[in-house]
Amino acid sequence: MLTNTRALEAAQTTPANDLTPECLTLQALRHEIDVLDDQMLELLNRRLQIARRVGKAKDAPHGPHLNLRPDREAAVLDRLLEKATDLTRPAVEPIWREVIAAGLAQQGTISVTLWRGVEDGRTWDRARQRFGSQMTYLGAANPKAALDAARIGDTVAVLNLSADHAWWIDLARDYPDLWVFESLDDARGTPVALCVGRMDPESLAQGRVFSVTAGGDAGEGQGRRRTLASHHGWSLSVTEGGNQAMDRAHGVIGRCG
Repeated sequence: MLTNTRALEAAQTTPANDLTPECLTLQALRHEIDVLDDQMLELLNRRLQIARRVGKAKDAPHGPHLNLRPDREAAVLDRLLEKATDLTRPAVEPIWREVIAAGLAQQGTISVTLWRGVEDGRTWDRARQRFGSQMTYLGAANPKAALDAARIGDTVAVLNLSADHAWWIDLARDYPDLWVFESLDDARGTPVALCVGRMDPESLAQGRVFSVTAGGDAGEGQGRRRTLASHHGWSLSVTEGGNQAMDRAHGVIGRCG
């Protein structure tokens, strides 16, 4: 029995270069992964250095708007998803969302203020998936607090589309400098929360158009329209593939890819 125990201990302490061919193959694969990790880290470092320079470029946009370019982010993701394989496609968006967030952190600080309404907490998870772990996340006691934070600071407001408060009417009426620039969707692709900020209207991605109108009219344009919420004769609608201009006079409050 003692002999068997010593033999087992000797086998457990056998140097890696004396392992079986199968283990040597595993060791070689792990080494290749380590080499790739080093290369990816170096590329990430270079990307973040360039992102820092983007904010200082002579033609970089400056002014009252948030340092966000949803159109550019959408273009980056669309290009990568088009090139991705079936193996890599599921990982592309979550990975690049983090990379983009890390790049934005090199250009300034943006926080996210959330109003969840009556829901089960998934708005937090969806917001983190969209904006990454680099952001600072805060809760808001009510929709007005979230919208006010977005109006006066470097803040994105994320507001749930809860039936208990039609905050989107206030957005259309009282916050002309704030625009919807992203939607957080459920598993069926239906928007359940909207992201709002002091966006340059020219920076909004093409695609869905969000409108607040009276009497169920979602404004001009073409595309498939859905009503997301209604309150006392007012309607919040999204038009898929619409071509409306960013015009508050027609009730348009935002657009996202």
